[in-house]
Amino acid sequence: MNGSLVAVVLAIVLVLAPSVVLGILAIATLRRAKRDTDEHDAVVGPPLAVLIAAHDEELVIGRTLAAIASVDRSVYVHVIADNCSDRTAEIAATASACVHERNDPAHPGKAAALNRLTAEVLAEDQGTGAFVFLDADARPEPGFFLAMRRAVARGAEALQAKNLVADARAPLARLRELAFHLKCELRPMAYERLGLSVGLHGNGMCLTRDLLQRYPWNEGSVVEDGELHLRLVRRGIRVRLASGAVVRSPMPESFRGAAGQAVRWERGKFDLLRDGMRLMAIGLVSRRIAPLAAGYDVLIPPFSFLVATSTGVTALAAAIGDAGLLAVGLASLAGCVIYVARGLSLARIGLGACARLALWSVLYVSWKLVLLARTMFGGGRGEWIQARPAQVK
Repeated sequence: MNGSLVAVVLAIVLVLAPSVVLGILAIATLRRAKRDTDEHDAVVGPPLAVLIAAHDEELVIGRTLAAIASVDRSVYVHVIADNCSDRTAEIAATASACVHERNDPAHPGKAAALNRLTAEVLAEDQGTGAFVFLDADARPEPGFFLAMRRAVARGAEALQAKNLVADARAPLARLRELAFHLKCELRPMAYERLGLSVGLHGNGMCLTRDLLQRYPWNEGSVVEDGELHLRLVRRGIRVRLASGAVVRSPMPESFRGAAGQAVRWERGKFDLLRDGMRLMAIGLVSRRIAPLAAGYDVLIPPFSFLVATSTGVTALAAAIGDAGLLAVGLASLAGCVIYVARGLSLARIGLGACARLALWSVLYVSWKLVLLARTMFGGGRGEWIQARPAQVK
């Protein structure tokens, strides 16, 4: 096998295949969604409780609890102040939340906090059948809890809301807004319409009591939500999209403020690669599409990497005059363009804003590539780092 053929094969596997998959997912969202209910549906579903893990969140926890109350005052909220050195617990208690405190510096991390909180709530609250997980800076939109209740009443065991960005004005925040629409709206919408599991994204999850009792959070994982999703799919449990439920969180407006959390997320993707490949193998052996799709989704490289490598492959092919490699690069770029175009539509980003963001996108992609490099050398392992907006609205 000559060098040119090897390059083409590698480009197909590493660049073209994931780009085509993303393009197909974008097209799948154009398919009309099956209506499970309508606006006159009288089903309201079971009562819910909200669980929030908070680590030094005194600046945002009060606003989050007020936002929850403004949407649904009947929802009971539990907050675990985990290894906090600030007034998180005091502020949460003042806002009428049930406060749990954990002081265990030897065992830090969000998964450990969630396990403690889940165990205590399940023991104390015997009547609630499903629990919603929100971040400490979350802003659920009107109809959020009603959509969750109705989905649980229809038999869903695990749900994921649309987890999007709030108050995006600065260029970086707007680019991350687009990224969230791509990852946490477009892809879940596509998987839901294809009858597949939509994934768990941490903020805006809802799990039944039975699932919480059977599946504890993995305290050895940096992205406990993604790891749990793979376990659920392996057991034949599908996570559904609660399409009427939307939750938003503010994003940092500077690269410095966003770096810590971004590295943690990318670290988590690297850590899930082995589990993803195992799940794909299970899907191939059992001839089931659900584990195959969920496993491959983990293997899809970060979109910034796909854009950079697709552009690089195309430029290299044009420079050396390799027609086969050029076709792969152009096809990969086409998949990326379709994916982004659909994301821009979902985010309702107009042409004027799109042109401005395009100027920032080169810097953004470069930043993400630097973060990926840090991650490859162990960055983000074992850390629970929150994004810190410059100003909390």
